[in-house]
Amino acid sequence: MRIEDILWLGYKSLKTRKVRGALTILSVVIGVASIIGLVAQTAGIQASVLKTLQALGPTTLLITPARTTTLTQADVARIMSIPGVENIVPVVSAQMRLAKANEMVQVSIIGVDSIGLQTLLGEIKLLDGEIYSPSATPLAVVGNSIAFSSTQQTQEVYVGQPIILEQQLGTSSRRITLQVTGVLDKYGASAFLSIDNSIFVPIEYAMNIFNRRTYSYIIVKANSVENVNTVSEYLTTIYGRGINILNVQQITQAVSTIIGFFSVLLGSVAAISLSVAGLGIMNIMLVSVYERTKEIGLLKAIGFKDRNILIIFLSEALIIGIIGGILGLVAGAAASQIVPTLISTYFTSSASTSGAIGAQGIASFTYTPIISLDLVGIALLTAISVSVFSGLYPAWRASKMEPIKALRYE
Repeated sequence: MRIEDILWLGYKSLKTRKVRGALTILSVVIGVASIIGLVAQTAGIQASVLKTLQALGPTTLLITPARTTTLTQADVARIMSIPGVENIVPVVSAQMRLAKANEMVQVSIIGVDSIGLQTLLGEIKLLDGEIYSPSATPLAVVGNSIAFSSTQQTQEVYVGQPIILEQQLGTSSRRITLQVTGVLDKYGASAFLSIDNSIFVPIEYAMNIFNRRTYSYIIVKANSVENVNTVSEYLTTIYGRGINILNVQQITQAVSTIIGFFSVLLGSVAAISLSVAGLGIMNIMLVSVYERTKEIGLLKAIGFKDRNILIIFLSEALIIGIIGGILGLVAGAAASQIVPTLISTYFTSSASTSGAIGAQGIASFTYTPIISLDLVGIALLTAISVSVFSGLYPAWRASKMEPIKALRYE
């Protein structure tokens, strides 16, 4: 038999039982869409985080105090004297509340000098305005999620506009006014902080308003990739366990490994739905074999061989896999683009009602799902393989029917 004849017979069988065929194909669509949607999310998150880490550069180390250790200006001078250190950026951070659109929202205040800001962000992307000058004046560069509403449709904070921050001091509070000099573009996922939900101010001013003489953390830049480990060893020798040292290269490897595991896990969970779809295909095709017993007997009576019957029923499973796989790819691609928006909208709403710091951070966490050709190929091949494999037993049962008994079947 010709291939086109076999495929036509398989398609004709599905067309005759439209509702049953549609539901069977739908089960495959759901499985493929789940794989595409979930794996695309993890790939997008991984790419967004790694992009930020790469912008920081492979020569970057992050130093945070451990236990009762504090980082002061004396530590900055000491670290700067270490061989292989090219630059140091001390940073002060704290949480405050921002008066925005008749509500108070939790934001991160990051104190860093104008030169160190580029090191901290990796790349300065301004929508409007400019970076503040090195001084102890109340100037600020605001993140994208602060300047715009939660729907990202209307701008609420502009360059030159004063913004009011509220600082909690025990049972009392005080208000601080900052002048906005610049508005940042959207950064999305970040390595060390939520850029979109942060306000950056001169470090001298930050230390004054927080009454601080110590730094929250220090970013160290080595003069070459080869000297990163040398600088790290010097720091360990000087401070021992008094500080925590994070290497951007180590963070990159850890992030890739962790998200890779999550990608495999989520993809495996989604593949279970395809397995369930396979059981449905097997069940439906077994029912189809019994319903078409006389038809099978007639085909054998006019000269169809066992392998012809086997191929006809396998073609039906193949068509289910192909149609379900293609529709699943389309559905998965559409769903993967909607998920980030739903997540952002949900947590933005949660943050605005509860003022939770964690919710604010997740609300500003944005990424673009990535659907690679490898993922498309694997998902489609899996759908077809599961469908054909599930149709093997029913097709074998059909091919082994005896023509006389099949013709007498009622």
